[in-house]
Order: sequence, then structure tokens, then C-alpha cells
Amino acid sequence: MEYFRQRYHDYLNENGPVEIANFSFESAEVVKAMAGGPLGDYEATFTAFVQDQIIAAKERAREFLEETGCLPRFRTMHSRFRNGHVLPFVGAGMSIASGYRPWGAFLLSLLADAPQIKADVQAMLGRGEYEEAAQLVHNTLQPHVLAEEIANQLGRHRSNAAGPVCLLPRLFPNEVLTTNFDYVLSHVYHRAEMPFSNEFCGVRLREARNRIGNEPHCLLRLHGEADALEGRVLTQAEYDAAYNGGITLTNILGALIGTRSLLFMGSSLQSDRTYAALRDIRAQNGEGAVRHYAFLPLPAENERAARRAFLAEAEIHPIYYPADDHDSYIEDLLIALMEGGLDD
Repeated sequence: MEYFRQRYHDYLNENGPVEIANFSFESAEVVKAMAGGPLGDYEATFTAFVQDQIIAAKERAREFLEETGCLPRFRTMHSRFRNGHVLPFVGAGMSIASGYRPWGAFLLSLLADAPQIKADVQAMLGRGEYEEAAQLVHNTLQPHVLAEEIANQLGRHRSNAAGPVCLLPRLFPNEVLTTNFDYVLSHVYHRAEMPFSNEFCGVRLREARNRIGNEPHCLLRLHGEADALEGRVLTQAEYDAAYNGGITLTNILGALIGTRSLLFMGSSLQSDRTYAALRDIRAQNGEGAVRHYAFLPLPAENERAARRAFLAEAEIHPIYYPADDHDSYIEDLLIALMEGGLDD
């Protein structure tokens, strides 16, 4: 699995360079050059390394899922995944390893020329009022300035992609949902030689419902993309403009999801419009509502009951991992999902 190639080279290079006369070579270079010679086959040793990584990842995942009481839920979700009934929902947290900021930090980073609103934006973010905070930044900076900042920091020209998001092409060859403006997913799937056949952004999601039957390998951008103002759904006014005339995020999401479960990754899952839409779908369907899942950091013990109740209103069920290292634990969960699950 190419995902582990650089990690394998780092492992080979742990003992430092190989010195020959006045020349210095990285150990990984030497091993690769001598493939088939006395050191054995490079690809065979790489394959063995990958298998060791997979075994270790599954063991770690089993351990922390047992500790958090989420192992049975993971097994249920894996069964749905195996049958093609899981749809990935990728949030901003999955782009952090690629050098991008979480959304709140991103908004605050735009205020170098508008420090007078920083305290107000921070207060709004603290209350979970992301649309209102974005609207204030939009109104203060002016629309063309905000659009330029978004394109600069999140545009397609930034081709870096790293972390567990790079595993997604191996897991999800069809639709992928995201609220991210950046192009990390586009780059990851292109590098995996699985470019999306289409990307539907913002209000174009209305037509996606009728087209993904023939073009299932699509990226569904609920909020739009960084390089295009058209179709962007960021501020409170843009949300109101996008979803009107009987077209709501609830019925768009309901049509896209169908009978499949969403799997949230890198999403904070607070009280935003996506959560509200899923809560409405759950209310409409009652006991027959499809269950959704989320990889989430383990909350404090005294907060777990409230967090579970909040998520259950939208029929979202948490699969918790320790909160100290998001990328490593999400990687373990994705590898376990990809490599046969965690059945006894």
C-alpha cells in the first residue's frame, strides 16, 4: 500500500546514512538499489512492513474501541460498509494534516486588516455561531476581499495532501460528501488515479440527485469550492439564498443519502445546518430512520451522556477514539475498516 511508502523509508533511515568513502547515502536508497541482491527484495520487505503496520493498527483500534464501548457499533458500521451502504462525509479536520486550519481558526486568520471585530468573531465561534461569524467577516472585509482570501488559502493551487484522508480512495470509490472548500479530496483521488467524474457544488447539488445514478464517482461539495464564488454557501445570507423556494438542505441530503449511512470524519458535529437537516430527516422517518456514524474524539466522562443524546437527535452514533492524536486514531479506524473489520 503506497500510503506507507514514506513511513517505510523513514523506518529504514532511522539508523542514519550509509557512508562509503566520501559518499553518503540514505539507508532507504541503498536498500532499494540492492533489491534482488544480498539484502533481499525491496518490494517484499516493503510488503512485510505494510502487513505489520496493518496488524498493529487493527490491534490498536480494537483496544481503544473496547475501552470506549464502541466496538459493537464499529462492527455494525463495518457490515454496512462491506455491503456498500456507507457514504463518507468529510469535514475540515481531515484537511489539518495537509496544512489547513480548522474553520474557526481560518476565519480568525483573515482579520489582520480588521482587528476591531476579532473579539466579536471569537465570541460567535465560541457559541457555535459559524454562519454569523462568517457573515460578520464577509461584511467587514467586503465580498471580493473575502473571496480572494479564501482562494489564496484554500485554492486548487495548493496541492498538498497528507494524513489519513489519503486512505479514502481505497475505501470509497463512489460519492464523497464534504463541507470543505479546499481541494484536498480532489488531489487525493487524482493521485490515486481515481479522479472524480464530476464535482457538484452548493446549489448544483439539486441536479446531482438526478445525475449520480450514471456518474456515481462524484464529489458533493455542500458548501461550494474555494476558487468559485458561484455556488458558495458560507455566510448566513448565502445559506438563505441557496436554500429557498421549497429547496432545503434537508430534502437535498435526504435524496443524496437514500438508505445509506453517513460516516462523519473530521467533523465537529455541533448545532449547524447539516446537523439540523439530519435531525429533520430523523423526525420525518421516526423509528425507520437510517442510522449514521461518526469518528469522534472521546469527550470527558461527565459529558458523554449529553453528547450521545445530542447526536441521537440526528440519528448519529459516535465511534469514539482517544482525543490526544486525531490523525493516528482515525488512520487506525480506516485501516481496520479497509482490512476486513474487527470481527472475532
